[in-house]
Amino acid sequence: MRMREGQMSDADWLKRTSAAFRLTIASSWLAPELWHDRQESAVHEAMGGGVDWEEYLRLVDRHRTPAVSWAALKRVSRLAVPEPVQRELQGRSEACRMQAVGHALLLAEVLKGFNGDGIAGMPMKGPLLSQELYGDIGLRQSRDVDIMVEPQDVLRAQACLQKLGWHADASSFPMSPRQREAQLRHEHHIAYVRPHGACCLELHWRAIWDAPDDSSRRWARSVACCWRGYSYQAMNPIDQALYLCSHGSDHRWFRAKWLGDMARMSASGLVDWEAALEEARRTNQERPVLVCLRLLREVHGFPVPAAPASARELPSFLIDRAVVELTAAPEPKQTSILFRLLKARYDRLLRPQSTWKSLAALAYSRPDFRVLHLPDSLFWAYAPLRPFLWVWRRLLRGSPVTTSGK
Repeated sequence: MRMREGQMSDADWLKRTSAAFRLTIASSWLAPELWHDRQESAVHEAMGGGVDWEEYLRLVDRHRTPAVSWAALKRVSRLAVPEPVQRELQGRSEACRMQAVGHALLLAEVLKGFNGDGIAGMPMKGPLLSQELYGDIGLRQSRDVDIMVEPQDVLRAQACLQKLGWHADASSFPMSPRQREAQLRHEHHIAYVRPHGACCLELHWRAIWDAPDDSSRRWARSVACCWRGYSYQAMNPIDQALYLCSHGSDHRWFRAKWLGDMARMSASGLVDWEAALEEARRTNQERPVLVCLRLLREVHGFPVPAAPASARELPSFLIDRAVVELTAAPEPKQTSILFRLLKARYDRLLRPQSTWKSLAALAYSRPDFRVLHLPDSLFWAYAPLRPFLWVWRRLLRGSPVTTSGK
């Protein structure tokens, strides 16, 4: 069942969803011991509504929770899951685990290369987050490998990845020094692929929502760690909570697994929400955190910190839009004009102090550099030419350039 905006004025929207969706939510994380009874009750409550098992399997795939959902259901007592459904879930779980092992091996290889070249790496999400939250690298499903380096190490990190057999994806091309400088200033990652490989890697140097000093502060507060004999920097608990809140909120929480991560983190006592809110206010991430806390309360029944005055000013559209996309049976299509308009409104409300970033983005698009090769002495001309280059690229239907800088 898909919810519509205007239906979510109260916290009972979850009760109006299908039993299969409620079971997806209840099994989208693995509760620690103190919360196990509550999760078990939520599973039984959903089961009592008569689950459409085909719908449930589709939702598990759509929300990318195969391994954690199978693990959650297996430990619930007196649960009657049909044998064919059990086989399907187990098969999905095993495939997820195999993929996670493959990603872990690739991450270890990259960390080894970075260690050898003296580059500090900060893995993001993926198998290490699964290990931290669950003590098991195979429970979280990830599409790719994400790792962050400091801005001054991007070029060295790129050279290291190339030595390891990674190649920038099709949206990349040779750029001049000024073009590269603009990319580092306006974008936040470069995607890499391997020939004949199913996994891609994203090399980050900041988060998309970062203010100029946020990245350096994140590195200064990071914690030196070791995994499989390779050193890396881990975000401290507050920064990690803010990162995950912002990542989920920026994507409008359309996957249940992101809320499941936050539920596990909160239930395990891995984050001080009062301290997180204080840091969030300083870094323009307060609304992403407040949206996360509101959804944790409504979806999983979590107690949340005493709401600050700003929580009462949280636009209802932020919650409504997140619920609409979370409850959408198919994954939301991001290509329609209506979707883009709604997303633009959502983004403005989520980070009301980031208007300057939106304005700056209007003057930058990396594909413009491929369409028109200007020397660095004329780099300034890209800004006034941007509207014409945009029209030119749209008219060239056969152009391989289909992405724009963020």
